[in-house]
Amino acid sequence: VKLVEGLLPFRRRASLARVSAVALVYLLVIGLLAMILAFALPPLFNQINRFFMELPQILEESQAVLQTQLQELQTHVPPEVQRQIDDGINKMGASLSAAVQDTALHSFSLVTSTFSVLLGSLAVPVWLFFVLKDRERMTEFMFRLFPTKVWPDLEAVFGIVDRILSAYIRAQLLLGLVIGVAVAVGLTLLGIPFALVLGLIAGLTEMIPVVGPILGSVAGIVVALATKPDLLPWVLVFYLVVQQVENNLLVPRVQGEALELHPAVIMVLLVAASDLAGFGGMLVAAPLAAVARDVFLYLYRRLGNNDERRRGEMAVR
Repeated sequence: VKLVEGLLPFRRRASLARVSAVALVYLLVIGLLAMILAFALPPLFNQINRFFMELPQILEESQAVLQTQLQELQTHVPPEVQRQIDDGINKMGASLSAAVQDTALHSFSLVTSTFSVLLGSLAVPVWLFFVLKDRERMTEFMFRLFPTKVWPDLEAVFGIVDRILSAYIRAQLLLGLVIGVAVAVGLTLLGIPFALVLGLIAGLTEMIPVVGPILGSVAGIVVALATKPDLLPWVLVFYLVVQQVENNLLVPRVQGEALELHPAVIMVLLVAASDLAGFGGMLVAAPLAAVARDVFLYLYRRLGNNDERRRGEMAVR
């Protein structure tokens, strides 16, 4: 919106320029969404529909294939290990059966909740329009709650938070897009069904730190096990390669550049946050650490400048 507003010929008329910029951005987004809906989403929706309809059958077939392979493995292991494998098969079978039953029982609630989420999401564009249009007015109202002498500091702190969180969100969305497209293309080339759905799942779970890529790969492994078990080794190798590239190249560089944190620091933050605050802590540890660092540096320098100014005034007196 700021970029479009700066390009308008009547940008000096702040109110008219801001409303026009927001409207132009909305038209651009609507046009892009219309193109996506017309060309890209129909095959994806078809696969999603088929995927959920065939999910119980996929789980049953993957359980049967896994049991067959484990039974073949039992012929080459000692009896003690065979008993442990039997216990594992029984527990896995019970888990898969429960998953199938839960899928069947909650399918209606899933559909209704999805419609509720969609209806609730319709209010987001309207809310966002007013936030974008009246951002300066809302900021000014908030600043009036504080003494005028701290307004420059508030503006600087809000700028730090906005810059870091915006960069982090863009980084997460970029990671999800890259991994989702890579998984969809790779599984399509391997001939795995529901490649678009599996790519979508991988892209969404990629935004979850640490455990997200593992969750995304489980869905592809289960589908490969149920539909094309002969390609399972290649699917495992493919997901392993994707995760190695993601862990060693994409995540440290994209998140590190967005937050200006070293990859080693990000890893330590994730481990510490998981112990202190669990899963939610891992989601916010890196951006909060970057915000805290920059706010601390700003306040440290600000207080240092104040001390130097006071010393100068005392020397003059």
